[in-house]
Amino acid sequence: MAKIDLSAEDLARLLDAVNSGVEPAPELVGKLFPSLLEKLGQAGKFDFETLNRIRIPTIEYAGKRPEGVILASAVALGQSAPLQVVRRFGEPGEDGWQNLIVQGDNLQFLKTVYLNQDPLIKDKVKGKVKLIYIDPPFATKSDFQGGEGSRSYSDKIDSAEFIENLRERIIYLRELLSEDGCIYLHLDTKKVHYLKVIMDDIFGDFNFQNEIIWKRTSAHSDSKTYANVHDCLLYYTKSENRIFNQLYSDYSTEHIEKRYKHIDFDGRRFSDGDLVGAGLKGGGYLYEWKGITKKWRCPIETMQKYENENRLYYTKKGVARIKRYLEEVQGQPVMDIWQDIFPVNSQAAERVDFPTQKPEVMLERIIKASTNPSNLVLDVFAGSGTTAAVAEKLGRRWIVCDFGKHAIYLMQKRIWNIAASKAFDADKKNATYGQPPKPFAVAAVGAYDFSRVMNLRENKCAYISFVLSLFGIPKEEDDIDKYPKKYKLDHIYAEKDGDPVEIFPVWEDDYLYNVRIDPDYLQDLITQSRGRLKGNYYIIVPETCSRVSDLRLPNGSGGEVHFRLLKFPYSILEQAARNFAIEDQPDTPANINNLVSSVGFYFNDEVTVKAARTPQGLKLVSFSTPILSREGTPYQGLGGLSLLLVDLNYNGRVFNLDQAVYAKELKEGGEVTLAGVTGKTAIIAIDRHGNESPPTLVTE
Repeated sequence: MAKIDLSAEDLARLLDAVNSGVEPAPELVGKLFPSLLEKLGQAGKFDFETLNRIRIPTIEYAGKRPEGVILASAVALGQSAPLQVVRRFGEPGEDGWQNLIVQGDNLQFLKTVYLNQDPLIKDKVKGKVKLIYIDPPFATKSDFQGGEGSRSYSDKIDSAEFIENLRERIIYLRELLSEDGCIYLHLDTKKVHYLKVIMDDIFGDFNFQNEIIWKRTSAHSDSKTYANVHDCLLYYTKSENRIFNQLYSDYSTEHIEKRYKHIDFDGRRFSDGDLVGAGLKGGGYLYEWKGITKKWRCPIETMQKYENENRLYYTKKGVARIKRYLEEVQGQPVMDIWQDIFPVNSQAAERVDFPTQKPEVMLERIIKASTNPSNLVLDVFAGSGTTAAVAEKLGRRWIVCDFGKHAIYLMQKRIWNIAASKAFDADKKNATYGQPPKPFAVAAVGAYDFSRVMNLRENKCAYISFVLSLFGIPKEEDDIDKYPKKYKLDHIYAEKDGDPVEIFPVWEDDYLYNVRIDPDYLQDLITQSRGRLKGNYYIIVPETCSRVSDLRLPNGSGGEVHFRLLKFPYSILEQAARNFAIEDQPDTPANINNLVSSVGFYFNDEVTVKAARTPQGLKLVSFSTPILSREGTPYQGLGGLSLLLVDLNYNGRVFNLDQAVYAKELKEGGEVTLAGVTGKTAIIAIDRHGNESPPTLVTE
């Protein structure tokens, strides 16, 4: 397939055309589809009749965007977001590595990793991921209902919107894989066939390796259809150069009893194999053994050795056969139908009471087969954290991401207490892992301090830091007037690759309401600089404050200035100032996956909570959050509460989640029935926007 060669200017022009809903320039069509034009050129003309005869197949559906546009959005639209460490557990190793639990929109996180600028992950993740396992929320109840007029979850997953949202993430995931890396996409039967086509399109059908069938539950009766008892895993590699370690599974009881039906005097099971050499290439060895003369498969010396080692079994007719002990075989090579892995039941030691939790043995199989020790594993729909827990115990590096605070604290606890979890490949049945976790951190992506950022007139420096961080541009902590003095122009507050970065001053009324970036605005900059500007000149600006895209203008000194506009949706600021409309955190376990299409940016607000101990458990005495409802009014009482997290024995340092109580599970008056509440019990309250209170002890 021909390679697309688009310059940064071409990309900007293409994006501008797409966003404006107009056709791109003819010369861009040639660059976008070089092989198409070549075929049309060979045909001698370019017209619809010729185009129809060529019939180049494509996969199309409502809302599908070109891959180039999706990847370019990380840069051109400024939709990446900085990573901010919230909590560290141990210091990074000598190589600076620490495993990561990331809280936030996984698309924003993927864009941040793709841009490879954030110091927390720079040159450590992109192109180095050996294995991606994702379990998007297809296998959940399809009748989740969104609140306050929003579309139901079932509407989302039944539409092309959801497929495109997932496709967008998978495109970025492919870019993060190493050349010998692979991805496992876990789906139920509702969407697997759609996504198989999408995965073929992204990775190439030649990199499709397996569709794995997992029998996730025992047989049950469905009144109108065949009982649905399986999930599917689509396994793709990035290239032919892949890691694959052959694994073996235990034989079934039926197989063992049928094939290894003999039991030796010491209790070991064995099967018997033929030692007669009839039909053997080379004719075998003719001699008498135990009164029977035949052509045997082995010489008499070997036969005697077998006899001395008690390796011979004799039939009723006295014919010698070789004993093959069950304990000496590796087992059955793992095939693409998995019936030996059972779901996490209510009594399982690994159960963490989280919807869609997958069994550790499944991830153990996947990680062992497709990685080697110290390789990097990634899961951006992490949920209960099984991928991280298994990767930790198998000596792999890992990064996991989820939007929900319940998931984040659950994963934190699971890793922090990893020593007490079940060991793999242990001699004893109930042996524990027994080792402390390797250094890890909890980081937030796209979280900002609401009160500092939005009070623009009093916090100009905070706003400058905020918008620079959107585009991964470092801000120096010295004199704020350093760059205006250097370039003799107002509003330049940073440099990108040595070129000036102007921040459009929305903190000034005239600029916010009247001034717009147009050719005259850019020409004025050149005039003010007296021809000194040349090369790239960046302007960070809300998209509503600009009427042009990237533009090249002569600088009056024989050169030119390439004005590059880094636009971001002004709604990020406007909505935050009024009523930042993000997807609510779930207030019931049934809504655990409603965050799948959440807005990428959210803000940290101060949340407070107080609770008192009761004979039955505890009761919320007070709760406050500054967020507003979708109607723009403050929440009353517990109205803004999403989730209550409980640590029954808080040590003052690490919050160890014992119980998650969703808002809709609270009893009247904010009471919680819970055993084990003491004076050391602490709670964290999560509001509907994901803001959280500090750990707060329950009073007596």
